[in-house]
Amino acid sequence: MLFAPAGLGPSFRCATLRPQMRALTFASSKHQEGVEMQLSHVETINKHEEFGRQAREMASKSLPRHLLGKICLEPIDHKALAAFRSVDVSQDRLVSWNWNFASRYKIFYPKAFELSVWHGSTLCSLTLGRPTYKGTAVRLDFIERFNKHILFANDMFPISLLAYEAYARLIGATQIRVMDPLNEKLVKYYSSHGGFEYCRAKQGVPHYLVKNL
Repeated sequence: MLFAPAGLGPSFRCATLRPQMRALTFASSKHQEGVEMQLSHVETINKHEEFGRQAREMASKSLPRHLLGKICLEPIDHKALAAFRSVDVSQDRLVSWNWNFASRYKIFYPKAFELSVWHGSTLCSLTLGRPTYKGTAVRLDFIERFNKHILFANDMFPISLLAYEAYARLIGATQIRVMDPLNEKLVKYYSSHGGFEYCRAKQGVPHYLVKNL
């Protein structure tokens, strides 16, 4: 899945991208053709955006002492996307995602959870995930840290995990899944954060790490 922690590389890499991006492109094209979202779909988006706001607030209050008042947790909004576009693209990224797809992701997956992590005016990381179809787990599908030299770089994955655990509890999920780690080094890194078990790929589902809440 996701990003590459400090010392392991600049970006954490997440889930298999191509199938999701094809689906998101289709959803976006249908929207552009004038297909309106059903009212129930809009209501689901609004409901889970509120859950997301609550989860970010809960996680902010539960940050370790050395991060309190220094790190801000926000959605992936216009400010976050503008900050992403100003990122130095020459830096050594493990992934080449254009995070502008976040808005399409949220339309296609109305229960999605989004997170941007900030230190002052510096964008530190972006994360996107969603519940599984049965709603029993929350997947961390995409996460990227933008500069391994930022202050608190080693805290980016634990911060994201804290927020996703809060979101999972709010919607009644009992597991967190880190989808499709890029390499063995990342598998070991995520596993070092306690409680994760490794699940091999099978029947079209990529390998992932799972943690019970």
